[in-house]
Amino acid sequence: MLVDEPFVCPQLRRSGGKGERWSTTHGRWAYQPESPAHADGQRRNPLRRQGFTTLEEVEAELEQARALLALDEDPQVQRKITELMLAVLKDTRALPPVAEVRRKVRTHQDLNPTVTVAEWMTEFLRRKRKIDQTTRRSYEAHIRLDRLRVSDIAGMFDAIEEFNDVITTARASNDPEQRAKVRYRRPVGPSTMHRIRATLRHALNIAIKQDRLIDFNPAAVVELPDADRPKALVWTDERVAAWNHDLHQWLIAEQRRRGGRVNPTNAYISTPRPSSVMVWTPAHTSAFLAQAAGHRLVVLYRLIALRGLRRGEAVGLRWKDIDLNAGTAGVHWQITQLGWETIQGKPKTEASDRTIALDAETVAALRTHRKAQAAEHLAAGRRG
Repeated sequence: MLVDEPFVCPQLRRSGGKGERWSTTHGRWAYQPESPAHADGQRRNPLRRQGFTTLEEVEAELEQARALLALDEDPQVQRKITELMLAVLKDTRALPPVAEVRRKVRTHQDLNPTVTVAEWMTEFLRRKRKIDQTTRRSYEAHIRLDRLRVSDIAGMFDAIEEFNDVITTARASNDPEQRAKVRYRRPVGPSTMHRIRATLRHALNIAIKQDRLIDFNPAAVVELPDADRPKALVWTDERVAAWNHDLHQWLIAEQRRRGGRVNPTNAYISTPRPSSVMVWTPAHTSAFLAQAAGHRLVVLYRLIALRGLRRGEAVGLRWKDIDLNAGTAGVHWQITQLGWETIQGKPKTEASDRTIALDAETVAALRTHRKAQAAEHLAAGRRG
């Protein structure tokens, strides 16, 4: 029989009683509240709470349980409140706060207490309608956790740094199999780590402010190494000479160690630079464009080098947005890489959607490129 009042073990000692039987380890106060039936009408197993040492303790929790079940008269909501009570009791051995559950009931929020980070991120990304596909892909890649604590986030970044060491060690290995394992992997730098944390912090802030799923944002207190932007340096003659010397020494050492031909790309990447951001001088830019003069995409390189277009913006230029007579080009589209595929979209910011002026040499290069492109189309049509 279900009861809705505190009850006491017969062996619990009462003051003033006669012939009472009791022990210090036996007999505690308990209560068993009336609970709503399941949706199919089947009676629910009673929630029996016991182990209270005083009548005041059991009465206080019973009153809290009654208050929770009285928050709404709808049987469906009452069932959800009961399931919430059972789940929270299992995890914390305490009932959920009445005020918190009342707020969720009044605002029609989900009473499921076990919303995972992955589940919330799915909802978070669903709501983020104003982000492009590359940003969405980046957000999705940043978070793959089921439960979240401060130690979880810190451990995740520790694991990233450990894998960075694995990549570095494998790249320097003499074993081709070890190098092959990390062929397309790059170490995750401090800036990327900060972006990962920012994605998580942003998503959890929304969970706090809009849905009140959590009260604390663990991503906000995790400390990371500084991610200062590297200082750009110009390739002066002295720096070029020093880098060429280091490259030559690196090649000699690698040839001795491996006893064979060295991949020039590995040599280029592995030789340290004065800064991770090095700036060409006008002479360097001129030398590059002169070397690329016979390349099919020389006009692409020219637009990037001289007009400041991003790679995706230059690739996404359309002939209908270019006015060769006026010497202007409208940068209204970009093509970016998403995994192994490419996607077309608007420039990333409003300021990036712009019209640029073209110099006479670039206009001439575009005219030449358009004629070559038309010939390629014609040839492709004949082959088809």
